Amino acid sequence: MPVYITSNQAVGLLFIFLTSSAIVNLPAPLISFAGGGAWIALIAGALAGMPMLFLLLWLNRRYPGKSLIQAGQQTIGLPVTMALGAAYLYYQLHIGAAVILDVAMFMRSSMMRNTESYWFIFPLFAVAAITVRTGIDKFAGLFPLLMGSVVAFTVIVALFSISNFEFAHLLPIMPRGIGPIMHGSLFSFGLPYAEMSLFGMLLPFIGNPDKKLGRKMSGAIVGSVICLMLSTIVALLVFGPVAGDRKYSLYEVARTVEVTDVFQRIEALMAYCVVTAAFMKATIVLFVAHQTCIHLLGRKEDKMLVYPLAALMAVLSNSALHEGEAHWTYLLTTTHMVWGIVCGVGPVLLIATVAALRKPR
Repeated sequence: MPVYITSNQAVGLLFIFLTSSAIVNLPAPLISFAGGGAWIALIAGALAGMPMLFLLLWLNRRYPGKSLIQAGQQTIGLPVTMALGAAYLYYQLHIGAAVILDVAMFMRSSMMRNTESYWFIFPLFAVAAITVRTGIDKFAGLFPLLMGSVVAFTVIVALFSISNFEFAHLLPIMPRGIGPIMHGSLFSFGLPYAEMSLFGMLLPFIGNPDKKLGRKMSGAIVGSVICLMLSTIVALLVFGPVAGDRKYSLYEVARTVEVTDVFQRIEALMAYCVVTAAFMKATIVLFVAHQTCIHLLGRKEDKMLVYPLAALMAVLSNSALHEGEAHWTYLLTTTHMVWGIVCGVGPVLLIATVAALRKPR
């Protein structure tokens, strides 16, 4: 398999993948599930996702240069791998459609209410497809710059909203016991840490993996937890228990910022973060879906399927709204974690288990 990126670029892509769109979309549903203990649930979800990262790294060392699909073909055989790969690909299509659909719902609910969703969905997928076709080495170098701006704007919004903080909103942490924390942990594991299973298709692109790659990728997970905790705690400090009802929490926080007559209405910064973060994550997902598809079909490393896959994701994203935004929100907050465990984590666990039982060749 061709080598395109360094270990540090792979670590950056992992941080971007876990943090980008979740930094805006995760706090509200997580707070609605876990209340004041949302930040504890976030840590628990990340800890639950750590073992899967280690399994992916172990498989990458056991089968150097092989993707998860190729490793599955060597361990559990072609028929079973094709079945698991189909579920794996379906999960990737769902993630890609969901990421861009969040942008369309955000824009229609907050800034451009009279604009149809497809005006956001199809152009974003077109740009993502063009970016994938330029090569992973190109967007692996670009995305850290974009992600730096997203994190910087998030920190700026948090600092400007300090005057609205009420630290009493952080308490009580567990007024209803540990049950809500467990629910929030399961949700945060499904979004975004179960999605790390997609990196089984990306790790083979690392040339000469660093001996400290596992430690660095663990650091990327810790960094994502810190950023997501920041956004969650800021939402709690500003809105308290009702933060769970504010769908795009940081955007709503930005709307409350008012520093004299100079810094007002800075929610445009968070709108930029929503669009940019979704573009980065959708590009990574589309790249992984393309790799999964060509390995399942046994094709060479070509880029013929990038545009068809992007079009399929766009159609899925646009058609998801036909049953209503409330139905889609229900799917995202309830069944997404199940899809992640069954279609994402399941194939990784099965392939790793069989590989561990078989003697290395």
